[in-house]
Amino acid sequence: MAMMSKVQAVFLCFCIVLGLTGCGGTAVEETGAGSERAASVDNGTMSEDSTALAVGKTKVPYREYKVYYYFMKNQYEDALTSDIWSYSGADGRSIGQDAIEDVLRLIIQVKVICKAASAQGIALDADEKEQANYNATTFCSGLSEAVKQENGISPVLMTQIFEENKLAEKMYSVVTGKADVNIPAQQCQAARVQLIYKKADAAGKEAARQEMDKLYQQLRSSGASFYAVAKNNTDAPEIECLIGRLDKRTNLVNTIMGMKKYDISNVIEEEDGYYLACCIQPPDKTVNAEYKNQVVAERQTGSFQEAYRKWSEEYEVRVSKSLLME
Repeated sequence: MAMMSKVQAVFLCFCIVLGLTGCGGTAVEETGAGSERAASVDNGTMSEDSTALAVGKTKVPYREYKVYYYFMKNQYEDALTSDIWSYSGADGRSIGQDAIEDVLRLIIQVKVICKAASAQGIALDADEKEQANYNATTFCSGLSEAVKQENGISPVLMTQIFEENKLAEKMYSVVTGKADVNIPAQQCQAARVQLIYKKADAAGKEAARQEMDKLYQQLRSSGASFYAVAKNNTDAPEIECLIGRLDKRTNLVNTIMGMKKYDISNVIEEEDGYYLACCIQPPDKTVNAEYKNQVVAERQTGSFQEAYRKWSEEYEVRVSKSLLME
């Protein structure tokens, strides 16, 4: 478990760039946009010094890619088994193929963020660099020589990776520190609810409404728990959530704000479909504070994602075809 804590420390940027990297996302491809053209990359058989990808003029050697991939593998194999990489989804792609592209996206993001930091004159101070060096030395000392040699791990490269992840964290703090997090108390009012949601466009609204009416009658007559019914009948990604005044689904919000604990709503119509709600926790100081924190986090993440989008447009990216074919 000590190894996992070190791996998670290096993969801090997974937390920093929330929403930027996701398993099974858009394929990694070369991009022709960007005022800073990408350096050339190597294809064919890769050696430690081969250029695996380039973000603008910044070259990433194959050994650096291997280190990131090593962290990715350890993160999952510690909890699962090595067989996970050969498992294929409905699209025929293996988990291993998706992992390679996730690693490439992560490296690209780190490089873009660090280049943006350099352009803005943001750098690590002496203490931060010293801590990165210490973390790298400590990490390397816990690995066997065989593991280090097989995965291209060295104190110098590890120090660079720790420094770049720390700089990415620093940039995140700089950008999110500018986000508007002043939210009037009235807008922080929220309730914790469980929802049943049926997605419906104009053509399918009548059928969705009839289905929701049946579910409502089932809840009223059977005594079944709301959660149990929701679990098998909702189109929402999660059943329980916070709904507050800043939510754009005004019919849903207005209904929930007038509910008492364990009240079940009538069917609620919104532009995206129909809802049934069960109030788990009406508005109070605790839930209102949690909602405010949630909104602040969403605004900060959104501001960083927007900043990253603009930064990424400045750099052309090239990726070795050899990596995408592994």
